[in-house]
Amino acid sequence: METLIAASFDGFLAGAWNIGKVLAGLGFVIFVHELGHFLVAKACGVQCDKFYVGFDVPMRIGRLRIPSALFKFQWGETEYGVGTIPLGGYVKMLGQDDNPNMAEEEAARIKTVNEDGEEVLNPRSYPAKNVPQRMAIISAGVIMNLIFGILMAAAAYKIGTPIQPAAVGGVTYGSQAWKAGWEPGYDLIGFGDGEEDSRFYRYTWDLRYAVIGAGMDGDQPVSFRVLDQQRNHKVSDVVPVQVSNESNHRAIGITSAINSTVLLNTVNAENSELMLLPGDEVIEVAGVLVDYDDAGPEESRQRLGWIVKEAFARNPSESVEVKVIRAGQEVSLSVEPVAMQAPDFVLGIGPITAFQEGSLGESLGFRLGDAIQSINGEDLSNVGAVQLPQYLAQFDGQDVSFGVSRQDGEAITTVEIVVPDYQSALTYETSQTPNALGALTSLGIAYSSNNLVTASQHAVVKVGDELVAMQFAKREGSTGEVGARVLNEKNLSQYLSWFFLHANAQSESPDLEMQLKFKRQGNDELIAVTPEWNEIEGRFRASRGVIFRPLQRVHQAAGWGEAIQLGWTRTKQDLQRVGQTLGWIADGTASVKDLGGPVMILKVAQDEAAVDVTRLLLFLTMLSANLAILNFLPIPVLDGGHFVFLTIELITRKPVSERIQGSLSVLFLFLLLGFMLFIVSNDILRLWF
Repeated sequence: METLIAASFDGFLAGAWNIGKVLAGLGFVIFVHELGHFLVAKACGVQCDKFYVGFDVPMRIGRLRIPSALFKFQWGETEYGVGTIPLGGYVKMLGQDDNPNMAEEEAARIKTVNEDGEEVLNPRSYPAKNVPQRMAIISAGVIMNLIFGILMAAAAYKIGTPIQPAAVGGVTYGSQAWKAGWEPGYDLIGFGDGEEDSRFYRYTWDLRYAVIGAGMDGDQPVSFRVLDQQRNHKVSDVVPVQVSNESNHRAIGITSAINSTVLLNTVNAENSELMLLPGDEVIEVAGVLVDYDDAGPEESRQRLGWIVKEAFARNPSESVEVKVIRAGQEVSLSVEPVAMQAPDFVLGIGPITAFQEGSLGESLGFRLGDAIQSINGEDLSNVGAVQLPQYLAQFDGQDVSFGVSRQDGEAITTVEIVVPDYQSALTYETSQTPNALGALTSLGIAYSSNNLVTASQHAVVKVGDELVAMQFAKREGSTGEVGARVLNEKNLSQYLSWFFLHANAQSESPDLEMQLKFKRQGNDELIAVTPEWNEIEGRFRASRGVIFRPLQRVHQAAGWGEAIQLGWTRTKQDLQRVGQTLGWIADGTASVKDLGGPVMILKVAQDEAAVDVTRLLLFLTMLSANLAILNFLPIPVLDGGHFVFLTIELITRKPVSERIQGSLSVLFLFLLLGFMLFIVSNDILRLWF
């Protein structure tokens, strides 16, 4: 109990420290923006009454009066402070107020009488300055954000920032990347023709954005430049495809790279010391040393997890000898086979859905839509879709006759295709993606399940029943928190497959159990069952139940010159992406529901801060780019709106009517407040529901 309390307290302190870093970082971004306005206003001789991070709006809840500022102090003519409402900041200049209700009062404040008795503007007021000076004051906040964005990114690169590289840890069978021949261990070094080769593109921010961008522009291929496992250069044109009927999110079918350190072992063992434990770093597998990643500073390089993963998958029915570093000591272990789990019914083999480029199967006569029904004359009803690859392993080195069901027009025929000297190539465990498929990797064939029960020993499920939906339910006695969305019923479709459900069930969840729903011919009501999952004799898991940590690669500049260049490149890319995203929203390609607001910003910033302070710096660079562009949109009450009014004044040589400015400011203020409320609500729904 003392250990548990200590661990919880340490976790609380770590979380609090990360939140503190995030709040300081966000406050700094706002401070820098307002500092730009303040410094240029002072340089132009404008009196600044207030400089606030946050808004100091008086608030009252019943009889409770909430202070407008967390703290404040007066220095010279300016009041400095941190407002209670942490949604921005402002510099209050003499004669300038964004609140239209204060316009008349502020206009009266700046009027004075000169020596001739004429009423003139106070020379230290904002309206008294010429148009170029006011333009400089208004644009200074954005310029400061960009300057400090570059500097923050440069500092991150000079220190050295850990990134999750755009490298391949796994490939989903049948996906676009799989069709192009990608394998675990591939390293993405460029997107398209315009970017330089780099080993430091990021999986989440760079790769994912390139994929999403191609999807937003239609079914456009992305030209990926990659290094294969032998570090040979290749170019692949891959078209991202939609992965869900609930959103426009697209993917190419890869998972992120892993290192050789164990994150989790899902297998329960009587003697845990004889198995791989979380924190073990595999340094040798099957007598072969595990290579280090060859990018980044040498002292920070990690061993490559895909090498271990391949060794585990090569002979899943046999033990694999490994050496690990455990608590600073070298330990030798034998990683035993792990039996595959299955329910007591079998779902049949569906049609072939994809071929790899240059696949052997296609050259031998297999076609899209073919469904494998028999092997050497033996019916596969008891084998099913999931077990097919391991069933075929027994025929290695033999000529194998595949009986294939083929639709030719309206007729269905059976075709025999002989594969000479069949070899069952390396087969990984089914990728944990909802639209996962099965594959005969040596033939370059990906196939689906037809979701029809072809054999059953279950008391309720019968041959011919069709699996149509699944639903998670909380286990009796479970105390874990489960989001309502997880418990929704999901229909099987091209976006949710039996392979995915089967792979998920290999490790029992302490909080959830899987309920399957079947349709039976002649029965209008669905049949719901919660099957038991038991070991299958002679069938094994390629992963052996081991999950490895994500691969990290440190991106470090050699000197400040390179760091500044990298900072400028990062800021420029962030600006381009913000502009592109706004363009997608403007033309209807993307939805405002996809945008993140203050809640999402805090969550992502906290996630980045938890990794490393340099990752937080890069996130703040991106946030600075967002703030720079969004704040300079031509919307009244924003800097961009003020700049538009000043541009009109510069051209016409007379200011825009105060009545028009005030009316537009009020209108857009309410629109922005409504939009902010929508974005915050959307954040909450996305995170918790």
